[in-house]
Amino acid sequence: MLLNFIKVDFRTKVLVEKYTELISAGVKPSEILVLVQNSTLKKQFVDKILENIKIDAIEKLNVHSFFSIVYNTLIENWCFIENAIPSDKHFILPNLVGLEVSQFLLKDILKHVEVKGYNSKKSLLHQIFRRYSLIVQNHLSNEQIQERSKILKESFAEDAELIIKKLLSSTLKSRSLDYLRQTLIFNHVYKHTDYFKNIKYLLVDDADEMTPVCFDFISYLKPQLKDWIICFDSLGSSRCGYLSADTSIECKLIHLFNEDVQTDKNIFSQGEIIFSNILENKHERLENFTLTSLSKRAEILDFTIGKIQNLFKKNIPASDITIITPLQDDMLRFTLEENLKHSCNLMFLSGSEKLIDNPLVKASLGILKLMLGIEISEMDLRVILSDYLGIPLKYCCPIFEGYKKTGGFPHISLEFYNEKYQKFIEVFEEVKEKNTKLSTKVFDLFYKLVDFADETKINKFNFFIKQLRDFESVLGAKTVIERADEIITQIENSIIAENPSTTLEIGENDLVIATPQKIIDNKISSKYQFWLDVSHSDWVKTDTGPLYNAWVFQADWTKDEYTVEDDIFLAKQKTARILRKLLLLAQEHVWACSSLFDPSGVENLGGIEDYLAGEANEDDNNAKPVFKITPRDDQKPVLDYKKGSMAISAVPGAGKTTILLALIIKLIERGVIPTNIFVLTYMDSAARNFRERIKNMCPNTTLLPNISTIHGLALKIIKENSNFERLNLSADFDICDDTQRMRIIKGITGKFTKTEADEFDRAISVLKLQEGDISKPSSDKKIEKFKTFFKEYQAQLREANLIDYDDILIMSVKLLENNPDILEYYQNICEYIIEDEAQDSSGVQQRLIGLLSGKHKNLIRCGDINQAITTTFSNADVEGFRRFIAEADTTVEMNHSQRCTQDVMTLANNLVNFGNEILPKAFFTSYMQGVTGKNPVSENAIFSRVFENAFAERNFVLKEIKNILTRNKNATIGILLRNNYQVASWAGFINDAGLKSITRSESLGQKGVFNTIFSILKFIQNPFDNEVLVSTYETLADLGFYKQRLQLEIRASEKPFIEKDGDDIESAALAQFLWDMQYWLNSSTLPLEELVIRIGLFYYTSDIEKSNVYLIAILVKRLNASGKFDLTLQRLEELAKKPTLSGFKFFSEEEDKDAMRGKVQIMTLHKSKGDEFEYVFLPEMAEKNLSIDVSKAKTKASTIFMEEVRAFNPSYKSKSELELREFNSEESLRLLYVAITRAQLKLYITTSAKAKGWGNKETEQEPSVIFGNILL
Repeated sequence: MLLNFIKVDFRTKVLVEKYTELISAGVKPSEILVLVQNSTLKKQFVDKILENIKIDAIEKLNVHSFFSIVYNTLIENWCFIENAIPSDKHFILPNLVGLEVSQFLLKDILKHVEVKGYNSKKSLLHQIFRRYSLIVQNHLSNEQIQERSKILKESFAEDAELIIKKLLSSTLKSRSLDYLRQTLIFNHVYKHTDYFKNIKYLLVDDADEMTPVCFDFISYLKPQLKDWIICFDSLGSSRCGYLSADTSIECKLIHLFNEDVQTDKNIFSQGEIIFSNILENKHERLENFTLTSLSKRAEILDFTIGKIQNLFKKNIPASDITIITPLQDDMLRFTLEENLKHSCNLMFLSGSEKLIDNPLVKASLGILKLMLGIEISEMDLRVILSDYLGIPLKYCCPIFEGYKKTGGFPHISLEFYNEKYQKFIEVFEEVKEKNTKLSTKVFDLFYKLVDFADETKINKFNFFIKQLRDFESVLGAKTVIERADEIITQIENSIIAENPSTTLEIGENDLVIATPQKIIDNKISSKYQFWLDVSHSDWVKTDTGPLYNAWVFQADWTKDEYTVEDDIFLAKQKTARILRKLLLLAQEHVWACSSLFDPSGVENLGGIEDYLAGEANEDDNNAKPVFKITPRDDQKPVLDYKKGSMAISAVPGAGKTTILLALIIKLIERGVIPTNIFVLTYMDSAARNFRERIKNMCPNTTLLPNISTIHGLALKIIKENSNFERLNLSADFDICDDTQRMRIIKGITGKFTKTEADEFDRAISVLKLQEGDISKPSSDKKIEKFKTFFKEYQAQLREANLIDYDDILIMSVKLLENNPDILEYYQNICEYIIEDEAQDSSGVQQRLIGLLSGKHKNLIRCGDINQAITTTFSNADVEGFRRFIAEADTTVEMNHSQRCTQDVMTLANNLVNFGNEILPKAFFTSYMQGVTGKNPVSENAIFSRVFENAFAERNFVLKEIKNILTRNKNATIGILLRNNYQVASWAGFINDAGLKSITRSESLGQKGVFNTIFSILKFIQNPFDNEVLVSTYETLADLGFYKQRLQLEIRASEKPFIEKDGDDIESAALAQFLWDMQYWLNSSTLPLEELVIRIGLFYYTSDIEKSNVYLIAILVKRLNASGKFDLTLQRLEELAKKPTLSGFKFFSEEEDKDAMRGKVQIMTLHKSKGDEFEYVFLPEMAEKNLSIDVSKAKTKASTIFMEEVRAFNPSYKSKSELELREFNSEESLRLLYVAITRAQLKLYITTSAKAKGWGNKETEQEPSVIFGNILL
């Protein structure tokens, strides 16, 4: 009987009843084979059978998952298998091992096999295993593999075949058989033995998740079967793709068993809706389903926790709630544990947790290293002393000092916990001297030393011992000791998830947090589901790579090509099947949460959010935006736009964002599909602003336009639809952020001076975006050195499976230019493209936009050439925007502004005139005009003065700010400066004066959250150094967390202050600080990223602050790849000095405009762009800080070098030294224009005749030329 039933419980009931009926009728259990999905479902099935069967005694039940029957078959037929293997050496039993051993063997093979053109060994290993798994699970022959290679036009097929053959040979030689290798042998056993001859009845559940290799086994059994029940869900197969569930299983079962399918008449309407939403691009509302769109991931977690706590108040048991997300990171774990641990037991199911995260495993590995003479860090030593032995770390200073001297455990007496330490030393020496296997040593140490460990830790510890034994069985105990360092590293850095070592049992107080597939595989049904991070791309992971394509490598693939359309359709099919099965397991309600930004602070790329969106009213298909605007005369032409190219030139404060939003809404009202409108910005902050404003303005609209940075869109193009394969990238490629770039640059700077390395680092971007050709030799030694540097940098990127930010743009353009099918796909959906801040767009960006708009040609570019302030340090192409303005079908000049007083606008217009006189290319002639009755009014709105010295200037600024805040405590005030070092200096000055300041800086070192965390990490690094503790205290006190000026007692302590008892300290405030630091010291054995989160969330509570804590934790995790605490802190310190940090977009308080009032915002002139303040101060306006006078400007050697690098592109016209000075002065003029136009009510421009320079010596300085020209 073939049953297509969607209800999980009903299918199980039918199978259990059939089994009970057979047993009651006298059928032997050995004649019945039951196949279920996994060990958890096997246990559940067996338990139900035993509840139903009334027979007093019964033989062993024949209930299996496919891989468990494979395992048992090999064990019981090993003699037959061994006799069939031609070998001089025979094995009594096979080594049935985990994938860790196979991975280790594969690493050895890859050391001796060169795959030309494939650069990342780590990625190669991952790709080979995926290919190997697909071949095995789909039971593919060599001919079928070759056919698929031809379809995919694979360039690495022969190398992959050779590597897999070597792996099969190696595993067979050592009888090292993981579950995949076991399956290959199983196929031979069941066909050439009578092992399964007694099977007469077959019961199968979840046949829709069956792989082709399992189906082949069932096909073999079919002729001998008397009866069968095969249960499946025709729209199931959630494990299709890489996990190889057969989507055509219904047809195959019908053909095999030659009978019709009995189908459940109950219709699962939610499943029908989600399927059509995904596959037919519909947006029908899901019942009992709520989608909540938020800005930050921290808000998702707060929302979820609040909902769960409300359910608990209604006496809903934890087991009725599940949290589902593909992002199981420390941020999620810690936040849930901190808020819910007292209400329930949190059960995380991810399938990819590293063993090294278990403190018992980590401590055991540390002890093994010391026994084998392998050095460990002090942090690893702390894990042994604290987590393994239970000795508080504040008593361990003598041990650490002794270890530094001897490299081993010192034979000393401790004042406290001495008995425990002495016992450890005794056992350590005893076990070390024994000639036993490593696994035995680990077990002996644990048995004799560990007093207590909870069950979850014990299970993982046992699994760790099993892994060691697997290595010993395959390699031999002697080889394992000889290669212990490699094997330990393998265990520490494992990337292959194993099957769970225990079956899953969920109690009433257990709240499950799992990946979507884990929920489905274990059939975890609950009343309430929370789907988190639904806007993240991990919900729709790709199943392809350079060495495997999970779709073409399916057994039933029949097409002779694989297209973009195939990739899109198959990926959607998989997503639809997964989401449908999740909904089947939800009994009452689902809450789905999306966020605009991912945990790294960068924009999310889509995920499944569009499939879930549904209006909140019955008339959802007719929901229209509610935002309305009355345009000014100079804005009206924008809203009159219908099609074609349109250039919008907008002065500061012209309302360009508002009018562009109005245009978007008007396009939607005309019937344009929102997702076919692409809005591109230059800065992440602008994308955030656009996305949040349009959400607020259109509360009833489900679909939103694609709003992102240009880099975000370019990355989406590379990642979507497996397009990365066309670029020879693997699916797991990553973007090289500053943490990784720093490691790479440090690794190749040995041949270069620091000055050269810094200069060459900056030149990389110039070369890439200029698309220069470095193949031609040069007589310039510096140029040749740079070429060497660049080549090594590129090689390191490839080895690490990385691309950098410049590659994103270049690769997306090449992808479109070289692949007509991909270009056609994106041109079709890019019906309208709107570019903001077009003056900052580079030549490559303009090529990308030109390609995307090539079909519909509806391109709107909005910007202000007079605010082009990135040309000297980026490849912004201002002239490109000038040409677009001249050539566009429609040109709009929005020259009215209601931001500034008339005096400020007049000054800005005078600057344009002045600039045009001395440097005609500096400005686009467009003058600011006011809006009748709308502009602020203020007398004497411009103040300028040259003070005698910097001290007088600063005191004047401080006095003015105090007067302003006295008159209006909610005033907005900005101090705008040329350089980052000035920002830091002025921030200190303002803070010391008792005013509240905010530094609008991307520099990590100027963020309070970072300084809090970093100061405590520095203490943890050297906890027994009182001066370090003093430094930590001062930092935290300055940030307001502890009482000021109590550090003298710390300095006066003769012994390490951290060892003191807080009860003996007279000052309650200092005692609290000590207790907190002792807590952090004892927490130092946690994974570093978790420690960072704990520290950050202890001191900070707002959404913005918490989001930044999580960002710092991600940053630390990436820096800590080597696990070396000291090196990580060193790298953090270096990154803190950088003015910006790519790859991490920190959230700023300025996003909350009300929070800015009454505070002094201090930032560079560049950072002020896009903002406005009632009062603006431009201090230190000396010519040396903002060079406008070309005759006195100086050109840096690095500027000349960058120009030489640009000349690698033969079509580039190099600038002369004079032209470079003019180019820099032009941007300085525009930078000043931007600064002036930030002021709403009053503008202060000041400088001093004298300033302190090197050696703190006061010298004369020349005021900016504006003081004698436009400031009269």
